[in-house]
Parts: sequence; C-alpha cells; structure tokens
Amino acid sequence: MTGTVHGSPAGGTVGGQAPSAALAGRALGAPLRGEYDVAVIGGGISGVQIARHAAGRGLRTVLLEKVDFGAGTSSATTKAIHGGLRYLEQYDFGVVAESVAERRFLAIAAPHLVQPRSFLLTAFDWSAPKAPMLGAGVALYEAFAWNRNTGVPRDIRSPRFRWVGRRNLLRRAPILSPDGLTGAWRHDDTLNLHPERLLLALVHSFTADGGTALNHAEVTGLLRGADGSGAVTGVRVRDSLTGETAAVPARTVINAAGPWVQQALGGDAPQAGVRVQQAKGVHLLARDMGLTDSLYVRGRNGRHVVVSPWQGRTLIGPTDTPSAGSADDARTEVEDVQLLRETLDSISARPLRREDVTSTIVGVRPLVATNGDTYSTSRRFTITDHAQQGLDGLFTVTGGKWTTGRAMGAQVIDRVIAARGSRLGPTRRFDSRRLPLSTSFGDYGTVAAAFDAALRRVPAAPVPQAVRLHLARLYGTAHERVLALAEADPRLAEPIGPGPDIAAQVVYAVTDEGARTLADVLERRLVIGTLGPVPEGALRQAAALLAGLLGWDEAGIRAEVEAYRGRLDADRDVLDEAFAR
Repeated sequence: MTGTVHGSPAGGTVGGQAPSAALAGRALGAPLRGEYDVAVIGGGISGVQIARHAAGRGLRTVLLEKVDFGAGTSSATTKAIHGGLRYLEQYDFGVVAESVAERRFLAIAAPHLVQPRSFLLTAFDWSAPKAPMLGAGVALYEAFAWNRNTGVPRDIRSPRFRWVGRRNLLRRAPILSPDGLTGAWRHDDTLNLHPERLLLALVHSFTADGGTALNHAEVTGLLRGADGSGAVTGVRVRDSLTGETAAVPARTVINAAGPWVQQALGGDAPQAGVRVQQAKGVHLLARDMGLTDSLYVRGRNGRHVVVSPWQGRTLIGPTDTPSAGSADDARTEVEDVQLLRETLDSISARPLRREDVTSTIVGVRPLVATNGDTYSTSRRFTITDHAQQGLDGLFTVTGGKWTTGRAMGAQVIDRVIAARGSRLGPTRRFDSRRLPLSTSFGDYGTVAAAFDAALRRVPAAPVPQAVRLHLARLYGTAHERVLALAEADPRLAEPIGPGPDIAAQVVYAVTDEGARTLADVLERRLVIGTLGPVPEGALRQAAALLAGLLGWDEAGIRAEVEAYRGRLDADRDVLDEAFAR
C-alpha cells in the first residue's frame, strides 16, 4: 500500500500527551504511534531520503515537516538532475562523480518523472574559458559518467557530447546574440520534470516501507532525558493548522530541516552549535522563448545562468546569492530580478521585457558553512553527531543538493546505525541504487511502452487520452487511483483550469497525499500552480472542492484564496518595479 491518510486518531498516547486528532489523522503511511527509532526533521529532499533509508533499513521512522513536503527549497529548483558541470571549475571532482552516478539511479528509480535533456554550453569569442577548454571540461564530465546509460530505459538514454556550430546553435536557441558567438558544446543531463511530484513519490516509497510522514507538523524543540544525562529522547511538535502540541519520543533525532536547522532545535540550538550558510536562489518563469534545449551560459558579468524550456515556458536562473535572516522571510527582491536580467541580456539578441516574465520562484539552499561566497561554495553535505555537545542522540545534516539526496540518505543512516546501533531496533540491508520507487511502472523496456500500457487502465473513467498520459506521468501506478475517483464520480473528470489537471487530483491530494491548504494542492500536487499565476476560475474551483473535503466555511475559503493571491500580488509588484528601473 502506498501512503494513505488515516481518518481516525492513532490509539494510545505519544510521550504521555495525546496528539491532536487532526495531527494523527494526517499521518501518511503507518499511524502515529509510541516511541520511534528515528525521528527526521524536515520534509525536503534531504529529510525524505534520510527517512526513506531509515525505514528501508527496518527502523521505525517518523518524518516531520512544518509546512508541506517540498514547500521550501526542494520545489524551487532549475528542474534539473545534474552532475554539476561548473563544479569542475572548482576542482570539486568528488561531487561531480557522485552526482553523475546519482543521476543514473534517479532515472532508474522514477523514469516516468525523469527525462533526458540536452544542455548547450555556449561559447563567445569574449568568454573565458575558450571553446576548446570548454570542450575539454565537457569531455572530462562525460568521462565521470561513462556508464550513464546502464540499466536506464532505452528511450531516456543519453548520447555522447558533440559540438554545435554557430548557425545550428542560433536555430536551436534564437534568443542568443550572434555577436561574437562561436558555437556550443552539447551534452546531456537529466530533467527533473516535476520536483514536487518526484518528492511525493519518494514519500510514498518511505510510507510503503512502514514509515509515518506528517506535514504541517512543526518541530519546536527537543525532548531531553529525565536522568540528568541530557540525552535527546524525541521532539516537541506543534500542529501548524490547529496550534495543538504533542511530544514524539524517538531514540534518535536527525535534523535535516535545511535552512531551518537552528529554528527546529529551539532553545537547544546554541548548545548544538549548528550553523549553515544560506544561499538564495531565484528563478524567473517566462514565456516560451523558442528553445529546443537548455542553455548553460556565462554572462559578461561572470555569472552563470541556465535558460531552460519547460512545460511550454522558459525557466531562467538561479541567482545563488547570500541570504541572511530567517528563510521564512525569503522573497524575490528587485535586485534578484536585475541580476538575472543583467546576466541574460549580456548574451541575448534582445533585452528581457516585463511582458516576457509571468512570475518568480525563490528558495534558500542550506550550504555547509564556510568563509567563501555562496556561488563557489561546495554542494557537499556534512553529518554532525552532537554527542560531544552533550546532545547524545541528535544528528544534524547540512549541505547537499537534489541530485545527491539518495546518497546522502544512505550515508546518514549508515552513520547513525554505526553510532547508535545498540540503542535501535534490528536492521536489515537496503540498497536503493537500482530500486524503483513504489509507484514506478515495472520494467517495460522503454518509458513509452509503460505509458502505452497505462493508457488502457480504468477504461470506464471518462478521461481523455492526453489527461491519462498526464496522470500517468505525475503519479506512476497511483494514477489508477485518480482515474477510479473519476470513474466513480464523473464530475471529478472535469478540468481544473486550462491545462490537463482534473478535479479528481484535488480529492486525491487530500485523501491520499496529506494536502490541507490551497497552496499544498495548487503548487505541490497539481501542475497548474507551478506554471505561473492560477486563473481566477480555477482558483475558485479548487477552493470549492477543498471546502467540501476539509469543512471550510465561506470565511475559510476567502482566507485561503486571499493568502494565495497575496503571494502573487507581492511577486507581481517586485517584477513591475524591477523592469521599471
């Protein structure tokens, strides 16, 4: 069984304090229960992969996320699963080698959500390094990925790199300025088509292995032993929607809250000495600019930018600049937009205009704290055992990135078991390197064959073929559950907005995926909210469906809609100001 929501509170108490019915009822997978072997803080890619590997090793594991799975950094990406070509410039060969290996494992795990994507590493006569040196770098990069196609379905395998001449390049990328353009090296990386959906697929795999996942469950501090040792014995949790609190006992606590690692520890943060270096990454979501491949370019200001065709739109970014203060307050600022404009305009045939850009995406990356700038800081991760600080049973993970999340999860749990095996339950072997996710299709040889088979599922559901393909891509084998909802109630086959999303997805988001807010559904369960501002009609339609499922009254609907609009209005105002200067 993949993760489902249990509608009644778990029996018994948790740490002597009964959790709220709402908190227990939102549990994905196993019901909320007594003591856990491992409690993982943070529902981004790091926390989810750590929890997945803990459950895979047979440990009783609970995953706690204060907002929603992927609501922070993990959904604000360049939509790429990549080895990090620019890290070669920093001589960070270890990260590159690990990343290209992990790129292949993700393609094996979830080929329905992973696609090949060609990147054009452009060269101008003024740029440095020059084209031959760029070619040498690409060749070295490909050497790290010598077995990149082993075990990968035939139709998402990557060809070898090659040179693209100036004339052909301008056909592929008409936005480029021809002045001084010499050509580009084309190499293949991988597209993370919908990071939000891939993260949820990983959550489903975690719960299928017996784990418990809770969103809107904010960890506010640590439980400490009553024996005077100061050992960590669990976490305090606040239901973000009701304000109720509970204690969740756990023999080991792993803090993977990203830029919120200090906040999650409450008053114990100074003793732990946790420190991260925050880097804000802003992307612009723009109209379709006619690209056939992604561009990886360095502007005249020395900054890199990726310009990618995605879902009929173009994604431009990231900024990768230092960020201070709470990650909760991270917003796109005028300076972020201007930095991206400056970088892109320096290599473009015409300047970027306001009407080109529909919205922005912002996230904060938790880098390993160094004295360097965030742009050149390594994407390695660190694991800290806080026993030396008097917090026995607490581990903190910082750094890392989407692509290497699986390796991080495996290594963190290996380290925890080595340090605390005698205090944990029995463990088993778990090798996730070539393991499909629980909702992935079987071995059809090609992704196309898997989709052809999926189109014949639940034939009585009144859903067009294009929508069926859309659902198969998003949900894998769980798309049959969505189709079954539409079969039982044809009104749920109605579209949400102008795209392929349908009403049944809203219902499934609540009943099977823990969604509890309008943003949860529009921005992280469906596709429509990831493509820019949601049209008013679709916004109202989704809110009305949620009201019936979650018991909202008119005031509740109005609050959810206004909160969503407020974010859009603030984003629009920043864009207007940035382009008016």
